[in-house]
Amino acid sequence: MTQPVKAGVPLLGIIFLALAIFKFINGDGWVVWAILAFLFGGFGIFSRSRSGGSNS
Repeated sequence: MTQPVKAGVPLLGIIFLALAIFKFINGDGWVVWAILAFLFGGFGIFSRSRSGGSNS
């Protein structure tokens, strides 16, 4: 049988998350970027499985 394709890395969310962290360090408005990162899946990188093997 065919196996379902796993979703890729949420690249846009990661970009928004990095921008939110950068803005937070500089003291600028970062909340909007953090919300966008959440909406586009940027926080999903913390809960991704780190194992490279398959779950048979």
